[in-house]
Amino acid sequence: MKKLMLMAVFFACVFGCKNSESPSPTNSCSSPKVIIVDASFDFTKPVTFRACSVYYFNAQNQYSIQATLTIEAGAILKFPNTGTPFIILTSGNGKILSNGTKENPVIFTSDKDDTIGGDTNNDGSTTKPAVGDWSYIALNAKGSTFKYTQFLYNGSGSGTALFEITVDDIAFDNCTFAHCKGSSAIDGRGVLSYSGAVASAPVTNCIFYDNIKPWTIYYNMSVEGSNVFHNPVDPTQKNIYNGIFVEATSNGAGPAVSWLENEVPFVYHAFYHTQPIAAVYGNAEPVMFTIAAGTIIKFVATGPDFGPGITIRSDNSQIVGKDLAGVFFTSYKDDAHGGDTNADGNATSPASGDWDGVYDAAAKINPPNHYYSWGNILYAKN
Repeated sequence: MKKLMLMAVFFACVFGCKNSESPSPTNSCSSPKVIIVDASFDFTKPVTFRACSVYYFNAQNQYSIQATLTIEAGAILKFPNTGTPFIILTSGNGKILSNGTKENPVIFTSDKDDTIGGDTNNDGSTTKPAVGDWSYIALNAKGSTFKYTQFLYNGSGSGTALFEITVDDIAFDNCTFAHCKGSSAIDGRGVLSYSGAVASAPVTNCIFYDNIKPWTIYYNMSVEGSNVFHNPVDPTQKNIYNGIFVEATSNGAGPAVSWLENEVPFVYHAFYHTQPIAAVYGNAEPVMFTIAAGTIIKFVATGPDFGPGITIRSDNSQIVGKDLAGVFFTSYKDDAHGGDTNADGNATSPASGDWDGVYDAAAKINPPNHYYSWGNILYAKN
């Protein structure tokens, strides 16, 4: 099923906004108008960025979006690296509606990127775009949506993230995240970074490649399986830390969480025994955690205590899909399952005790200290 999905995505990408290693989509305008977005722009009122236009953000400050910013298909937004990180921030009633199409995507890119919208910084061929050329976008208000939008060459801002998202109801569909940063630290931000108990934030049909770390999520956020973590034109071009990294926490996951991605592993990191996908001790609410065939969850300790693991309560919670083909619970160092997620080649090897195990806090078998020994639990201490 995943292969069929990837083939479908591939053909969609060939003819759509996600169609090249160095994205250079065409739009309907051969000579776009350049509009300087400086400190005089008033984003306290509704603003529309038009098609056939390049919007050049050149002020060394924060752009605070407090009303609706609508971006038409084919609009291009360019950003410089000023040396002082600046951000686009939504707050209050502010939201961004990026309305790209397959034929005419919206593009966020570096001002050094002459392949899209021309030589906006007027330096000829002196400079070339690179990872980290511009800062980041903080979404602190609900309602922003991004459709058929490309985000390129980002990562000089806070924690090297492209998006810092702290609220629900933010949607990405058919977007591309390429040539961006994300942190190399295990507890650092991904290009797409969620925090603050975000649970409802759909990311669908998106492509991540040539980033350092593509995505970090909050522990109770569901992830479906339509996203792609390689360049569809060149499948060998992936992300350095090619996984979905889950924020460390000791809390339960909430009533229903699904992790259905199976191209890259989910990576859970902590320095103590945790409950990323289970009911909190004594919680009367049932917890249903669902995984798909091929889903891999890797664990890594980030401190001196015993490694992270999963706690379930067999009286009110369960892991649906734990016995499906290709499902594994394993070490972050395990390159045989899910690839070299920690990007260290063969410098480290998995070993027994790399993480704690799957513990049942309400087991009828040998209570109250029962660890499961399923055949797909690898390199656990217990």
